[in-house]
Amino acid sequence: PRPRHTTEKLRLDQQRKIIVGATLDLFVNSTATMSTRNRTPPLLEPYLRLPSEASQLLLTGVLDSSPQWLVTRLLRSAYTPSEETESPEEQDVSVILVSWLRDWEFWKSEARRGAGIDLARLAQQDKFVFVDGLTHLFPVATSNTAATPSPAAPSPTQRSLPVRNTPASPIQNRGGPLPSRGPVPSRGPPGSAPSQPQVAQPQQPTQPTSQLQSTQPTNTTHLRDSSLASTYTTLSKTISDLLAKHPQRKIHLILDSPTLLLSTSASPSASALSSPLLSLRSLVSTTTLILESDTPFLSAALPDPSHLPTPLEAAHAAFVVQQAHISKWVLSLRPLDTGKARDVSGVIRVARGGAWDDDVEEEEEVKGQEKKELEALYFVQNDGGVKVFERGEASVG
Repeated sequence: PRPRHTTEKLRLDQQRKIIVGATLDLFVNSTATMSTRNRTPPLLEPYLRLPSEASQLLLTGVLDSSPQWLVTRLLRSAYTPSEETESPEEQDVSVILVSWLRDWEFWKSEARRGAGIDLARLAQQDKFVFVDGLTHLFPVATSNTAATPSPAAPSPTQRSLPVRNTPASPIQNRGGPLPSRGPVPSRGPPGSAPSQPQVAQPQQPTQPTSQLQSTQPTNTTHLRDSSLASTYTTLSKTISDLLAKHPQRKIHLILDSPTLLLSTSASPSASALSSPLLSLRSLVSTTTLILESDTPFLSAALPDPSHLPTPLEAAHAAFVVQQAHISKWVLSLRPLDTGKARDVSGVIRVARGGAWDDDVEEEEEVKGQEKKELEALYFVQNDGGVKVFERGEASVG
């Protein structure tokens, strides 16, 4: 018989092998799960690559179906080498993201959670530049303007309270027990209470703003004026500064909700907004546009005698139609027509834009996958992963 210590050693070795094997399996499975979660759905891979030179990609969404997950997958394809890449120069790409409705923290967390990319690290390498059009575009009121109404607020209260107890009041001349209601003047001191919170109010918005500035990358640009001329000047300078540092690098420009500038204009015009965007497109290699396609915004594009669209509705609808005509592909998101479902988030429709060129697309299809118009269902999971599948198929990715 074997010694007792030898048997115990063999048993411990077997347990150690089992634990090591289980740990390796867990690591492999978790790595595979992360890569599967962050990867682009196979059905959308041909469309979520960087557009060809001097072309534009249009992404549209509605309130319940936001296209930010499409943007993060597009960013992933921009920074991930592909088999179709012919030279290292084609992989040297910088992305400038201009966002008017979402801040830096939103895009940083969405890119890490959904696409597995670190925008902060890419910003240090000048491969990613964020232009903040939300934080400083509409500054908060200063402390002087906020404290101006404070001295006038208690004066009506102080004048009205003594009137109820003066002997000259017409109510007391009628007789009766009304004058013995109690010490009403004790309610007078609340008139001085608003002075304390009004002094502290101007200090509250300054703290979050300073915290946001400290977490943003050093190369972040801020839009501080909503005029089209100022916006074009700031963005063109950002592009020229980046090209001065990296002359051979391709620049992809992403504009998130530029239609906000229509709302800030006294006389919104689609052509006035399209003109600076066309000038910006001439400075970069490719462009992606993110626009809202909710029914109230696009209803003005359809004739309706019973409804007279407002100037903002007409300008927004005209701008979306114009951009669809000059885009190569249009990817649109919308909710299900039948309502919400547990395993389906919405519908994605891929359509050719007005800038579609059959000859150019045939050359690109020889190198990569075939591109065709389609309509599919998509499901955004809680961990950031996205599954896309055609109707009637299982949600395999």
